Amino acid sequence: MNVPSKCVGRAALLITCLVGLGTGLHAQPPATVIQGARVFTGDEVLDIATVVIRGRTIESVTPGTHIPAAAGTEAEVVDGAGLTLLPGLIDSHTHNFGPALEQALNFGVTTVLDMLTAEAMAAQWRRQQAAGAVPDRADVLAGGPVTVAGGHGTQFGIALPTLDDPQQTEAFIADRVAAGADFIKVIYEAGSAGRPLSTFAPSTLPRIVAAAHSHDRLAVFHISTAEAAWEVIAAGADGLVHIYFEGARGAAIVEAAKRAGIFVVPTLAVLETIAATGGGPELAADPLVAPFLTPEQRGGLGQDFGREPDPELMANILADVGSLHAAGVPLLAGSDAPNPGTTHGASIHRELELLVRAGLTPVEALRAATAAPVDAFGLGDRGRIEAGLKADLILVRGDATQAVRATRDIAAIWKDGTRFERRIAEPVTGRPRLEPTLLTDFEELGAGNLPPKWSHSTDAIAGGKSTVTSAAAPRDEGGNALRIEGEIKEGFAFPWSGVMVLLGSQFNEPVDAGAMRALAFDARGESATYQAMAFAESLGMRPAAASFEAGEEWGRVEIPLSSFRGLDPSGAWAFFIGGPADLGAFWLEIDNVELVE
Repeated sequence: MNVPSKCVGRAALLITCLVGLGTGLHAQPPATVIQGARVFTGDEVLDIATVVIRGRTIESVTPGTHIPAAAGTEAEVVDGAGLTLLPGLIDSHTHNFGPALEQALNFGVTTVLDMLTAEAMAAQWRRQQAAGAVPDRADVLAGGPVTVAGGHGTQFGIALPTLDDPQQTEAFIADRVAAGADFIKVIYEAGSAGRPLSTFAPSTLPRIVAAAHSHDRLAVFHISTAEAAWEVIAAGADGLVHIYFEGARGAAIVEAAKRAGIFVVPTLAVLETIAATGGGPELAADPLVAPFLTPEQRGGLGQDFGREPDPELMANILADVGSLHAAGVPLLAGSDAPNPGTTHGASIHRELELLVRAGLTPVEALRAATAAPVDAFGLGDRGRIEAGLKADLILVRGDATQAVRATRDIAAIWKDGTRFERRIAEPVTGRPRLEPTLLTDFEELGAGNLPPKWSHSTDAIAGGKSTVTSAAAPRDEGGNALRIEGEIKEGFAFPWSGVMVLLGSQFNEPVDAGAMRALAFDARGESATYQAMAFAESLGMRPAAASFEAGEEWGRVEIPLSSFRGLDPSGAWAFFIGGPADLGAFWLEIDNVELVE
């Protein structure tokens, strides 16, 4: 059978020809036309233009409101008057798990660059994307992570291979490439995350870069200090995936970055949280954003790092970013979601605003989330509105090229040419209201067992090494208590060991404990300071901790729920009681655990 000539060559990238068996008839999917919108192509602004998409690709971009005849009579026409059409947004610094990719697309982010994930998960995403269109979530490109044993990244519960012998550098990078790494993400962090962290010797850095380049992969570096930025630029880094904090070499670093031709992903949204000048709560309260946030996303935006506000620090960070921009160093928009104060999708809109505050024009900020990451990472088929490229598009109300905040007001999203219907978070209704209740008195505790809804909980679930056991412990006055024995071990930034009780019928099911005043229980221990934790929607992915004392004699402990920073009890779902935060073995006995008014 002869294939019609119109299906040969470049046109085959733009349309799908279905050859009718025996009849010679062929058809193509109907087009979608966005008519008369202001169009930011990724490079320039077209005041009024009409864009035709068909299948997964952009078919044409023409000035004015005229609809090309090639669009066909069955095309769906979307009126773009007064709206701005943008390439789908690209978040150049994320960490993805659970519903993250769906949440990203819900805010017009059609591609994310994952800077730390398990290789098996990244491989699954790549297989899905290679199999065809993925219209219901953002695409992912994931870096091959490079850290050392006990280094930054190992404390987050992700099974990471570590490069501990510099002589194995070439083999290690080859393994990351064989696993499918789209780029190499090197974590060069000598700071601390609750405790000191190991990192590479500076002499290893050029070897890592050379190994990455030998496989045609970029080497991008996590850094947080000016000294580290200086060292990785000297080592040949292709990009920095955080901005450094101000240091004595600030001006020299800008000049070195310019000479080296590197790019920088500042991640201002999370740095704003570190500086405690936070835009997270403001973002969560915006009526253009709030209806599309899940309770967990709202909780994440409300989180912080427990620091005092430091507007001077934030001003210095913005000034450093402005200096890089003024020197011509390419800047890429990245949120670092879901760290405290950020969330997938929504936070890239805050990142754009912070880039403008740092000195970029709205158009330059938009380019940082579209064409700039395409150019930096060699993505090629997206990030611009151009015939033949992927039809990943976002249509927003107003003129985002003049006021970048307009990107929050989303009218429509297309992913792989398919219109994506935004998901409004369902309001919470009918949540069980918790009355003052005895969670357990441990009277039905059998040898080696825990009551219903109770479980052992350690940092092993997050890659740590702490351990715990429990058993019945008879009380002198009769009845049982629960004896908890464990060991807090190094291996996670925030180690824990103890027991957890669910408030609902299953894990992560919130109840309304808004009428409760405190978590109360009997306790005795080693005259030490122990820790309790609360889990709730308002806390996002991070529990809130509070401490309590327990001596050798039984005493009653009451921990006000207000002690758990950021806890909204109306969405609480679990409490934890366990050992100290300090390393070492411990024991603790508890009884008569209840929530009280």
